[in-house]
Amino acid sequence: MRVGRVVGVVAFVAGLVALLLPATAGPADAHAGGLSSSSSEAVVLGLEPAVPGLGVQAVEFGARLRLDNATGSTVVVEPVPGSVVSGLPTVEPGGTAFWADPRITAAAAGERPAGDVATWAVPLRVDGRVVTVVGEQRWPPPPPAGLWWAAAALAMVVPAAAGVLGAGRRWGRFVLAGATAVVIGAHLLHVLGSAGVPQDQPYALMLLSAAGYALLGWPLGAIGAWQTLKGNVVGPLLCCAAGGLFAVVIAPVDAFTLVDAVVPFSWGADLDRALVALTLGGGLGVVVAGVAALRRGQLPATPADAATDPT
Repeated sequence: MRVGRVVGVVAFVAGLVALLLPATAGPADAHAGGLSSSSSEAVVLGLEPAVPGLGVQAVEFGARLRLDNATGSTVVVEPVPGSVVSGLPTVEPGGTAFWADPRITAAAAGERPAGDVATWAVPLRVDGRVVTVVGEQRWPPPPPAGLWWAAAALAMVVPAAAGVLGAGRRWGRFVLAGATAVVIGAHLLHVLGSAGVPQDQPYALMLLSAAGYALLGWPLGAIGAWQTLKGNVVGPLLCCAAGGLFAVVIAPVDAFTLVDAVVPFSWGADLDRALVALTLGGGLGVVVAGVAALRRGQLPATPADAATDPT
């Protein structure tokens, strides 16, 4: 593929992303639906008094409450005392509502209490009587942050060192292309696992929400890896751009995943931490390896390359 054609493909992808991004989240919404990691999690203990057909539970790793009204009465979530505008739901019979309750938000924002548990209560009004949702804000033990930062550093050092040593050598192309593919794959898995957490939104929409600028980074890195394998000098340049985009723009907002105990991810917090470490550190490593390849200039193409893709 000629350089001009590669540039044209990249320009087309960038234009398509520019059209899609206004309808999706920006890089700060790397966890779908605007969710983010946290040091604590809300847990519903029950209703006082219990009401047949009425159910309330904490969902999305404690970020919101879900109310299912199978009673014959309208259920009103009472506002915070002194609040002028509550924005809290009123749920008709047979309805379901999701909301982030300010009382839980306030409990989560407080200092970590002795015993790592704080109580909260959300009053409801059901058929003229008060029913209280009783719950706790729990602070699980934090992850070993030093270990995860070390993993991110290792993810940076390995491709960077291999890329520098392999610059100007044919095997160095495979190192750069492979490292770029790992970064893309790690972030793609992070997005897929994050998109399944919000309960009241279409999965496809949440994929776009979690992807953000990765809609540009994924194809940019894929084209860069492909062109790097083919010996095209544009390849390392695109790999550098993709690595920098993931490491500097996209992944840093997820760095809190490495230190927070509660992670909104469908397949386990530690897997998501590993994916974030690979994206953050690996992206920086790709930048170093790509710069080293660019400084050495274009590698001679293999005979197969020369026969199928003349430059």
